[in-house]
Amino acid sequence: MERYSHLAHANDLEPSIGHRRLLEECPVHREESVSPPFFVVSKHADVLQMLLEPEQWLNGDGPGIFVQNGGVLGAADDPDHRRQRKVLQDGFRPAAIASLAPRVEEIGRRMWNENFSRDGEGDFVRLFAFPFPADVIAEMLGVHASDRERFGEWSDDIVNGLGGGDLRLVERANEGIYSIVDGLVAERTAALDAGREPPDDLVSVLTRAHRAGELSYGEVRQLAQQVLVAGHETTASLIGLMLYRLIQDPSLADAIRRDPGLIPLAVEEFLRFDSPVQGLFRTNRDACPLGDHDLNERTKVQLLFAAANRDTDVWEDPHRIRLDRFTPGSRPHLAFGWGVHHCIGNALARREAQLALRLMVDTFAEIELVGPVAVNEPFILRGLTTLPIRWKVRRPDPIDAVSRS
Repeated sequence: MERYSHLAHANDLEPSIGHRRLLEECPVHREESVSPPFFVVSKHADVLQMLLEPEQWLNGDGPGIFVQNGGVLGAADDPDHRRQRKVLQDGFRPAAIASLAPRVEEIGRRMWNENFSRDGEGDFVRLFAFPFPADVIAEMLGVHASDRERFGEWSDDIVNGLGGGDLRLVERANEGIYSIVDGLVAERTAALDAGREPPDDLVSVLTRAHRAGELSYGEVRQLAQQVLVAGHETTASLIGLMLYRLIQDPSLADAIRRDPGLIPLAVEEFLRFDSPVQGLFRTNRDACPLGDHDLNERTKVQLLFAAANRDTDVWEDPHRIRLDRFTPGSRPHLAFGWGVHHCIGNALARREAQLALRLMVDTFAEIELVGPVAVNEPFILRGLTTLPIRWKVRRPDPIDAVSRS
């Protein structure tokens, strides 16, 4: 596709317009607006096939546009990836997330009620979409409430670095996160040395794994950082984008309100329609053909999950939100990736999004945009940095109120 730039449109409010062009005209696109160039793969079948070949399509050169070695979990390959994931996986299994559900509900409802108990106006991203998942993942890690204030800013800086942002800010953010992690590990180490049980959280899990020789201390720091960033940014993006789509089409909220059982299906459709992870990078271990191109080894290729999730070869009417799309047995989307690197935090993200969607439809009688909507910088992830709204809350139906009294 001559002179078309994926990067020029990747941060559009509706990047699917550019993705549609890639799907229809150039499913394997060479992006020449940066040096060195990279490739973009958009067809569902191609993306899925590459996700299922982790020995050829490597994560170890980093998930971003530039080569970044020495990563963990989503930025590592087997056997390191398998070893690191094994340490964390019990804490992220659906049963473990279900046991965390009351605390997630408590955090979400408290924050929601503080902001949306009456008619008002404000930036939904700052009021709820951004701080809610940050508080949840900090709680899961065991971070003290007094240390959580800077996490959102640090998370943004790290994510921006994946798309070529200021690496000095990335370094500063990592130093801040590592300093907090060091303090938490020291507290848990002191407890274990004294024969006491440390708190039941992920930092304790990581501390025990380090003491057992299963993780290096550097991996403890990096895994805590990756859990924080991945568990915050993508869920915040999903929550903000869900409300944006409800504002665009109020009939969606009406349908969910009439049938709350649609909430889990609706979250899956919002994930497909507005994939918060637009696409992560892989590099090929060996030289290979890709579409009409011959790739040298270790060439950066973006697997464009968001485009694959709008592929007409897989989805009927993919550019429309359909709440009945994800019935039992339907084909899954790729918003969380697939294969051995399938997002370890998907159950937590789903639970947070389902709670947020339920609160939206239960609370808002009217919602309108009152200012410009801004999109985040890194083209790898997609989310809203501002969503200024004015809302009116739903009033109890007088008949229902009498029947409940």
